[in-house]
Amino acid sequence: AISLGAPILALTAAGEDPRTFPNTDLVATLKGISDGTQIGDSGTLNDDIFGILALVSAGESSTSSAVQGAKIFLLSNQNSDGGWGWGVGADSDTNDTASAIMALMEAGISSSDSSIQNALAYLQGAQNDDGGFPYDPNSSFGTDSDASSTAWVILAITKLGQDPVSWTSDSGGNPVDFLWSLQHEDGYFENTPGAG
Repeated sequence: AISLGAPILALTAAGEDPRTFPNTDLVATLKGISDGTQIGDSGTLNDDIFGILALVSAGESSTSSAVQGAKIFLLSNQNSDGGWGWGVGADSDTNDTASAIMALMEAGISSSDSSIQNALAYLQGAQNDDGGFPYDPNSSFGTDSDASSTAWVILAITKLGQDPVSWTSDSGGNPVDFLWSLQHEDGYFENTPGAG
């Protein structure tokens, strides 16, 4: 499902029709791997997240059975800490939580819904003093802020109609300033400070 969702999102962002470009109906193919209760693999959640985002971006109704089934599947697999992981039973991470917020809102969930508010609380608790976000704030592999996680959270904050600059840590950092701090003088963005 992800291998279909990604090009659908890219094509719709470029103003192309994923039903006819290049020569395959990617939307019908993606809908074809929905069983009405979830999209793709029943052991993963990220395919449902990106499935919802892709289908709605391509003009599918948020009330379609594929979108609504995936929405219910996501809601039923929200972790007790408010976040989502990449798969059923996986530990929460900022990337999947941020993208799940966006997908659920596209599927008709209000920003005031407890599922969204609990996810926001998870993200707020994951923010580092530098204003950025790690992939997993409880990871034994490291909890440094990184560009991709911070970007995902900025997208979710913006989707909620909030200003990401207002998400200031106790030390005064915010996600936008952290992301800008990773830009190298050659123009590219490092994933973490000093990573190249």
